[in-house]
Amino acid sequence: MKKIFAVIFSILILVASSAVFAPSAFLIATNSNMMTVSLKEKNIFLKDSKKNSTILTNEQDSREKIRLPIVMYHKISIDKKGTYMVNQWQLESDLIAFQKAGYTTVFPSEIISYVKQGKKLPSKPLLLTFDDGHYNNLCYALPLLKKYNVKALMNIIGQFSNNSSLVGDSNPAYSHVTWQQIKELYDSGFFEIGNHSYNMHNYKPRFGIIQKKNETSEEYYTCLKEDIGKLQNKLRLCAGVIPKVFAWPFGEYSTNATNILLSMGFEMFLTCNEGVSFIKKNNPSSLIQLKRINRNGLFSTQELINKLSL
Repeated sequence: MKKIFAVIFSILILVASSAVFAPSAFLIATNSNMMTVSLKEKNIFLKDSKKNSTILTNEQDSREKIRLPIVMYHKISIDKKGTYMVNQWQLESDLIAFQKAGYTTVFPSEIISYVKQGKKLPSKPLLLTFDDGHYNNLCYALPLLKKYNVKALMNIIGQFSNNSSLVGDSNPAYSHVTWQQIKELYDSGFFEIGNHSYNMHNYKPRFGIIQKKNETSEEYYTCLKEDIGKLQNKLRLCAGVIPKVFAWPFGEYSTNATNILLSMGFEMFLTCNEGVSFIKKNNPSSLIQLKRINRNGLFSTQELINKLSL
C-alpha cells in the first residue's frame, strides 16, 4: 500500500507542476510570436521607407549648418556647347558624376524646410537650377532627370514664356516653355518652379532689377512688386504654384530689392556669384544671396565636380 500511495503521490505532483508551468510556457510562445510579427512589421516599414522618401520628412537633422553646392544650367542642346550651354551628353555625364561623387539632388522646398524647421537633408545635398525657362530644358533635360531620378529647379522669365505661349511655336533652338508646359514640368515631380522676374531680364531701361537713377523709392517699390507679383499670379493660375525662390536677373541685387521681395513671401534668393554657400538651421538669412556655379559647357564634367568641392 505504501508503494502504491508513493506512486500516486508522485503522479499528483507531476500534474500539479504541469498546471503551474503550462501557462508560462504558453506566454513565452505567445511573446515569441508577437516578437516575430513585430520584426516583420518593422521590415515592411523599412522597405516602404526606401520606396517613398516622404515617410522620413519629419525626421530632424542634427547638423547646425550644411554645405550646399548649387549648379546653374541654362540652355541644353543636342550637340552644341558654350559658356551658357551644354549638350545632352554633357548633362548626362554630369548627372552620373554627381551620383558617383555621393551627391543627392534636392528641391528648394526641402532646403527651406531644413533651415526653418530642421527637417533632414541628404548627407551631401545638391541643387540643380535651370535659368530662363528654355524649351530645350523640357526636351533634353527632363528625360534625363527622369532616367536618373534627379530633382531640379526651373526659374521662369514671364515675358519669354508668354511670347512662346502666344506664338505657339515650340522650337528647342529658341523657344521658352509655355504656361501649359510649365504646369507639365511641375506636375512631372522632377521640377520645382522659381521666379526670374516677369519682364526685368533686360539691359534697358534698367539693368535687371536695379533701381534707375531718377526713380523714387516709391516708384521702384511699385514697379518691382507689380513685375514680380505679375509672374507670381500667373504661375499660381497656370501651374498652381507660388514660388518661394527668386533668381536675380543677371545676378544683380540690392538690399532694398531683397527686403521688398521678402515682404512678398520669397524665402530663397539665388545669385550668379561663383562659389558654394552654407545654409544654417534656424537662420533664414542663410538662404539669402546663395552662390552658384555656372555650368560652362566649355569645361569638362570632372572640372565641374572639382569646383563643387572647393
